[in-house]
Amino acid sequence: MKKTNCINCGTDFEGSFCFNCGQIYSANKRLAFSTIVRDFFDNTFNIHKGFFFTFWKLIVKPSDVARSYIQGKRKTYTNPTRYLVIALAALATMQYWTHMNEVIHSDNFEGYPFLSKELNNSARQWDLRLLTDWTLLGNLIEALVFPLGFYWLFKKLKFNFSELLVLSFYLISNSIFITILFVGFPEFITQYHTPTFFVVGIIIAYYMYALLTFFKEVAVLKRILFILLGIGVFFIIRFLLIPIILAILFPL
Repeated sequence: MKKTNCINCGTDFEGSFCFNCGQIYSANKRLAFSTIVRDFFDNTFNIHKGFFFTFWKLIVKPSDVARSYIQGKRKTYTNPTRYLVIALAALATMQYWTHMNEVIHSDNFEGYPFLSKELNNSARQWDLRLLTDWTLLGNLIEALVFPLGFYWLFKKLKFNFSELLVLSFYLISNSIFITILFVGFPEFITQYHTPTFFVVGIIIAYYMYALLTFFKEVAVLKRILFILLGIGVFFIIRFLLIPIILAILFPL
């Protein structure tokens, strides 16, 4: 079955991949079970050096990953959309094997006292649904909302919204991994409920670290102020305005 041309499109190979359609030369060989397994994990989760390398770099130098991807270095790192899908799959698995949703539901946050009792209760229920029952929708909303304040506050740096979405997808994904690490694993191993405020504090500290280095062209004090304002805008929209709007439109 060995041929010098690509079976998929008929183009002659030059190297290990077809320059016309991108198919690997080994596809010309007889199909093996190991190939099916490898392709499954690669096409579904991209679990190879790219993912683990991206994960580690996002821990130690998150701004470098986002900036490099924005500037065109996109084969080195896992695609931000795929990275978010992997994070959500990991979260869904951890939610299945642990009682993470029960931990979130048992949190003592009572909502907002300036709202009426009915609206406050409905908004809180919507917030919990987005965190637990509708995790995919909730995290997608967070990823789309996160850049809004920063796009306006740091507009002089001329990042467009799509470029800030790259940063958002990476940071929201790693906040999911942080939640799994500090909530899912302790619950799975010891049934210990990590306090929500502790996990939120770690996530905010991670956001601050990443954003301070990403927007490094701005003076330090101004940068810190703008980042705090941007994070504030994110929390107000995601955890106040959106639940209230959903509660008004679809009361629970």
